Amino acid sequence: MATSTTSSTSGSRGDARRAHDYFETGPNHVLCEVPGLEQDSFPKEFQDTWDLEHVRLPCSKRIYATDVSMWPEIVKSLSEPILTAQQLSDVMLRWNKGKQNGWNINALNAFLNNRSAEESDHHVQGTHSDGVLDPSEKQAQAALDSDAYGSNVSESEYYHYQEGGSGGGGGHQQQEREKQGHDSGGFATSSTAATSTGAPLKSQFLSTEERQYFFDVTLPRMQALALRLPELIKKPIPFLKQQEDSAITLSQEQIACLLANAFFNTFPCRNAPYKRGRKKKVVQRGNSGSSLTQGQQPEQGEQQDDDDDESEEEEEHHQKKAGNRGGRGGRGGRGGRGGGRGGGAQNQGRGGSRKITAPRPPRKRRVTGPAAQFEFFEDDLSAGVKNMSVEDNAEASSSAPKEERDWVPKMPSINFISLFWTEENRYPCTSTQAAKLRCILHYFDRVTTEMPQGTVTYHRQVLKKPAYLNPGEILTGEEFRLSKVMVDSTTPIEEAPFGALQLDFANKNIGGGALEKGAVQEEIRFMICPELIISRLFAQQLEANEAILIKGAERYSNHIGYSKTFEWFGDYRDPTPRDKLGRRKIELCAIDARPFKSRVSRLEQFERYYLLREINKALVGFRVSPINASEWGLARKDEPVASSVPRYRPIATGNWGCGAFGGHLQLKFVLQWIAASMCGGFSFEDKQLGDEMLYYTFGMSALKDEIDAYVKIVESMDKVPDPKRIVDCITHYPRRNPAGEIQGFREKTLLEYLSTAIAFTPRP
Repeated sequence: MATSTTSSTSGSRGDARRAHDYFETGPNHVLCEVPGLEQDSFPKEFQDTWDLEHVRLPCSKRIYATDVSMWPEIVKSLSEPILTAQQLSDVMLRWNKGKQNGWNINALNAFLNNRSAEESDHHVQGTHSDGVLDPSEKQAQAALDSDAYGSNVSESEYYHYQEGGSGGGGGHQQQEREKQGHDSGGFATSSTAATSTGAPLKSQFLSTEERQYFFDVTLPRMQALALRLPELIKKPIPFLKQQEDSAITLSQEQIACLLANAFFNTFPCRNAPYKRGRKKKVVQRGNSGSSLTQGQQPEQGEQQDDDDDESEEEEEHHQKKAGNRGGRGGRGGRGGRGGGRGGGAQNQGRGGSRKITAPRPPRKRRVTGPAAQFEFFEDDLSAGVKNMSVEDNAEASSSAPKEERDWVPKMPSINFISLFWTEENRYPCTSTQAAKLRCILHYFDRVTTEMPQGTVTYHRQVLKKPAYLNPGEILTGEEFRLSKVMVDSTTPIEEAPFGALQLDFANKNIGGGALEKGAVQEEIRFMICPELIISRLFAQQLEANEAILIKGAERYSNHIGYSKTFEWFGDYRDPTPRDKLGRRKIELCAIDARPFKSRVSRLEQFERYYLLREINKALVGFRVSPINASEWGLARKDEPVASSVPRYRPIATGNWGCGAFGGHLQLKFVLQWIAASMCGGFSFEDKQLGDEMLYYTFGMSALKDEIDAYVKIVESMDKVPDPKRIVDCITHYPRRNPAGEIQGFREKTLLEYLSTAIAFTPRP
């Protein structure tokens, strides 16, 4: 792929047509009044809409005679003082059918009453956020935890636990926190103490003073904010629908109002689905084994547990391959999923709920050989790998696009009731739930004290046709070149340099488990930047050729830890400047990796079809969003698109899809490097791209060294290998039998193999 056969003159009519072969930017629906922006007759009153094209708001009058609006009841209930946690629970369950649908607000009730799962388990008394660990406690705890690092701590919790967001940053970030620490009212007392001493809180639960402040100050403000919905949301909010390139721009005040309604669970038919093991009295099961809440409407789509949906999709794919079922053992039931996710490693040997308070050492791989390239895969792939056979299905191995199943587009949940819920026969509130609630309440305390006056844009970007890495696909007349790569093992993605596109390792239902019990990369980002959560209100499930790019979401909190060690760590003041539309100049890209959760499917990710799927998914996410690049969000007709594309826009990414989704660490780096190098050549507005990729390994220093060595070898080659050649080499990396079935991996790592394989000239 040395050069392209098309003309490089962007002004010609033929080039304009080719520029739209892959991308065609849709409209930006600006739903708020913006100073300096000419807008057509902005409505003065609430426009009621209840259809399949727009979000159904709780204040709508609805159109069905049998479907009664709960808005009068909501207004009545939220207009009255709420003085206790039990009263708050009773109020929210009035329009959520309560226990008859299997729901409860036990976790929120326990959080506000300072009852944690840890305290219930160990009978610990008085561990709340009035204080922090003193130096003697820290030293004693660090001594205890030092033994846990080697044996008792799962690798999923080995993530960046150092100070400064997701782990890294060191002393400089601590100094920044001391500058940014601020007393915003009732939730800053504990954060100020924690920030000034550099120690984590004893617990994420509210102190007596903070709890009283919440009921006296913050909660009444949230009630008033939620009831302003008809005043603030005057235009209907359209869905960001599948296969339609479009964007929505909302003011931060509108987002705060919508999130307040989500907190009080007022959105009709938008609760999370039931889960296995959850007590329920009214269940309607469909053919897929999913379940619907009472009153949920089929046109909005079934809202399933994300893991269940991915498991069923993977199951259907494997059923098409003869001979695979026998090698999978006990995969027939749902309980068999745990083996592929490495769930046993996450829960073993933690010594109950003992918290880790000392900074974590560098993460070490728990195994050697091929299995070391899977972050959560503990089993040795060399043992018994001969029994694993993957038939080289013609559909999967071909480069032809794969047909998707026909289904109703699914919507993520938006009501917070799934975050407030806990099993009645178990402990009331986990520390992870408490940390999430800390982030949410801190956000509402901030915005109700001083409402931000900016905007946020949510752009659904669609790749119209896939790229097959053939010569002639690149629109520019320049030679293909690989992007520069900088690898960092300590800094989190949210600390990337100003102007970088920051990746969200997303679920296809954006936000993943943010409103449930998940606390990994995507969920943590949604907690410290709660304005991201509202994308779940209108963004339909992502398909293989789609990404969501969000510009302007402000960060409100610091945090430490990951997964079960995730903790809120005080206030954060976002210094990022704004553009002319009022958006913070920070952009997040949400792309979902293909899950490879079983032992067999982890080998399948080296098939050409899946390689091209991941490259195209990264391509649509890395490509510049013209709406986000424009200072006015393309809302002004007199602003040219090309002039708004930034000259410096590195791509900040990392181990995308390498956690519970089972992605191969080195493989995901190579595929993202290819996509980052190609993304500037598929529309003329993107010519400035392809300069740099910032790759964060999240504490995995050995992976950093391997990537650095590989990049150095490739850059020293006389001729830059084209993407198709690299992909061909990747498909030859696994060991295959004469029938083409993957049997395992070579002794060399993938990067070691590619370092020599791509240097050979293939036979004509």
